[in-house]
Amino acid sequence: MGRAHRTALEKLVYSGVFSCDNCKARVGSCHPVVLAQIVRLRFVFSRHTRCLKCGKTERVRRLAKRDYIDGFSKSPLSWVQKLLGAPINRCSACRLQYYDWRRPSPEAKSQ
Repeated sequence: MGRAHRTALEKLVYSGVFSCDNCKARVGSCHPVVLAQIVRLRFVFSRHTRCLKCGKTERVRRLAKRDYIDGFSKSPLSWVQKLLGAPINRCSACRLQYYDWRRPSPEAKSQ
């Protein structure tokens, strides 16, 4: 497997493209910016709240008040929800705090 030249569209999405020497199949690795946008979309359109930073975990829990030791989200979406009176949540994986109206998933409560 070796590096391959990217087309104009692939340059927008992939940071590198590799092709198989035997079957000529092409595989690309996404830009970090593209991955960050996917995480944001996953957060916005999910049914239950999930972490703004990692986007993978639904292991979040509600806090009674803000913990000033852990980091806090600077996302505009979180600040808008703070102004609307949303409760504060904390991701147990990356220790990020943020505001969100949606409830944590039922699986997160059982863990």
